[in-house]
Amino acid sequence: MAKMWTSNEDFDFETARDYASKLVLLGSAQRAGIFEALSGEKDLAALKSMLNADERALFIVLEALCASGYINKRKDRYIIAEKSRSLFLEGGEDYVGGSLPHFLDIMEAWLKLPGIIKGEKPDREERDVAAFMNAMASRPEKIVEEAVEYCIKRKRNAKTVLDLGGGPGKYAKAFVNRGLNAVLYDLPDTIDYVKTQFGLEDVKNLILRKGDFTNDFVNEFAGESFDIIFMGNICHIYSEKGNRKLIKRAGNILGSGGMIAIEDMVRGRSPMAEMFAVNMLANTEDGNTYTEAQYREWLTEAGFRKIEITDLAQKSNQLITAFLG
Repeated sequence: MAKMWTSNEDFDFETARDYASKLVLLGSAQRAGIFEALSGEKDLAALKSMLNADERALFIVLEALCASGYINKRKDRYIIAEKSRSLFLEGGEDYVGGSLPHFLDIMEAWLKLPGIIKGEKPDREERDVAAFMNAMASRPEKIVEEAVEYCIKRKRNAKTVLDLGGGPGKYAKAFVNRGLNAVLYDLPDTIDYVKTQFGLEDVKNLILRKGDFTNDFVNEFAGESFDIIFMGNICHIYSEKGNRKLIKRAGNILGSGGMIAIEDMVRGRSPMAEMFAVNMLANTEDGNTYTEAQYREWLTEAGFRKIEITDLAQKSNQLITAFLG
């Protein structure tokens, strides 16, 4: 998807339609548990029973996956193809299975864009925490490590970090691995999921805290202060007004000389920013992507100085850092 969003080249519509259909098919198969179930050979009856599936639907999907080369069939028995194992079985080197269910949710929202353009609001259905967290967990390690490394270089004496909306904890764990004590702060249902599914409750020097940073969370950290507050890929969910408030509140719980670090897609620097804003249009009430000038204005207004904006790997994301005071 990132390549699709960053390219301004014309594309072949027939090929694009074919790819879109395959992505929906693969995402549906992944969400239904087909690939995992076929890590070993099974016939249709056994697979139907195991997945509690409709036989006609299961047969049609399996045969389509066979025709596409993602599943193999020997006599009347199916098994995941070798090329699919690293893609769709958890722990695979090229694993994309964690992000595909979230992709289906995104596409469902995008199909409602015609009405949204006319002024309808995006549906506020109950979010699929598992799909969203697994998609976030598939974030490339290179970007995570690069962002954390830069934060530590800019704030060399940092000992504590607050990861706001850190979800599956990739950044929080990276900070811990570099010797910092970290607090991951996110919604209660998110914390309940990630603490077990991603083993975060067992990570030494990582504290999990439940709350909602769109509210005034400052009182929840009364008497505490942090050297770094990290905000990874959350500003695009909110409006300009919401981000002004969030940055101001973050400043209220930073220690003297503390640093804020914001990772996001900055308009005018990230080739993904404009298309990703469409995703926010389809999936949020007032989300967007923002320019360097806007981030500088918000930070300056909140009392931050020494503002720097750095392009991360392939310039898809930027890291904005600034110091309080």
